[in-house]
Parts: sequence; structure tokens; C-alpha cells
Amino acid sequence: MAHYKLILAYDGTNYNGFQRQKIKTSVQATFEEALRRLGWQGRAVMPSGRTDSGVHAKGQVVSFNFDWKHPDRDLQKALNAFLPADIAVQSVEQVLADFHPRYDALTRQYRYQLYWQPARDPLRDRYAWRLERKPELRLMQAASDDLLGEHDFIAFGKALKEDGTTIRRIFSADWTEEQDGMSFTIVGNAFLYHMVRRIVYVLVRIGLGDLPVETVRLGLERGSTGFVSLAPARGLCLEAVSFGEDR
Repeated sequence: MAHYKLILAYDGTNYNGFQRQKIKTSVQATFEEALRRLGWQGRAVMPSGRTDSGVHAKGQVVSFNFDWKHPDRDLQKALNAFLPADIAVQSVEQVLADFHPRYDALTRQYRYQLYWQPARDPLRDRYAWRLERKPELRLMQAASDDLLGEHDFIAFGKALKEDGTTIRRIFSADWTEEQDGMSFTIVGNAFLYHMVRRIVYVLVRIGLGDLPVETVRLGLERGSTGFVSLAPARGLCLEAVSFGEDR
């Protein structure tokens, strides 16, 4: 029996997150149903992370054991034939039996998109947060620089386990202006629950002049920003997960 590593892309709009749930529709349950139609009898696939309800992905990594008798590319084609239009396998490869997409991951990269205009845009709104006025990129980038390095990010999220650590390392956090929009790309070793969306919310408030640029630094020092609001899920996408060369 081989151990497979797959990269999944999905539009998270119609799903209540990646993780399988008892009643609500999830990406994991939908993907596992496609696997079972091919004869898979496993208990659960292993993901690199659990995206929230409404969050998208280009580079979600999953792994599982499967006794597949055909070439890897045929597994990709077969799965995509059974998956709905908003989920697609991007690549398939066999890996070592001890590969784990979560514990072996070195970095995770997320991208958040926003734009500004008075009226909503039904096409852009599916994948971006609409603002009514333009935030100041210079201020948001200055605040983003305070995220770099290893910190306790309890002010911006919570651990998935009750006794889990809230210390994370951020390698880069950069804003890019794109005509009447902006994107925020952040790379870290791992992220807390709601961490990226809470960070983006605070950064946008800084960019709009509602909060001082020191809010991020002081939040990290004090363990709280005083805000629990989140940027909308629709603007966030898990873009990539990186592993060591032997993985």
C-alpha cells in the first residue's frame, strides 16, 4: 500500500471549513467521499492545516494510504472526475510512509486580498474584502514589520488545543498594491486559529487611520489588542505549504 501526497485547490465559499463535521458540509468530507468511490477504505486523510469556513486554498496538502494499482496521474484524473467543480486535485505523488503534511511542514503561506470602491462587485466579492476607501499601505506595512520573528501571538488567535502553545514565527509579512486593490502575503511556521484574519483586520484599521501604527507591537507585548473582530473569510487563501527536500 502506497502513501500519497496531494495538493488540493478549493473555493471555500460553500464549505464550513476543511475539517469534517457531523452535519455541515466540509472540504474534507467531500474529498474523502470521492476517494471512497475509488475504493479507499481509510479512516481520514491528513491535512497540512484546517482552513476556516469560507476560506479558500490553492496549496492545501493532504496525505493518505491507498492501494492504487494505476499511475499517479490516473489517480488525479479519477478524483477530479468525482469531485465537485469547486474542489480540484492539483498534483499527486507517492511519498515516504512516515510523511505527515502537518508535522513535516516548514512554512505555510497565506494571501489576503482586498479592494476599495463604493459599490460592491459581485465577482470580486467572492475572493476579496471590499472597503469603501483606500487604506494607507505605508502604515500597514510599518505595522506588519512588527510581526516578523518569533512572538507569542495570543493577541491574534488561539491554539487549536487547550494546552497548545501560542508562540509562532513569522518569516515575511508584505503588502502589495494592485490597481484598486491590495494583497497581503504572510509566511510563518504555523498559524493560530483565526490568526491571519485577526491580523489583517487590525492592519486595515491601522491603514484607515482608526488605530495607531503601534497597535501590533503593543498587542504582542501585552497579549491583547482589545479587538476580537476578524477580516472576512472570503479574502483569505492558503497558497502554499513547504517541506524539506526529503519530503
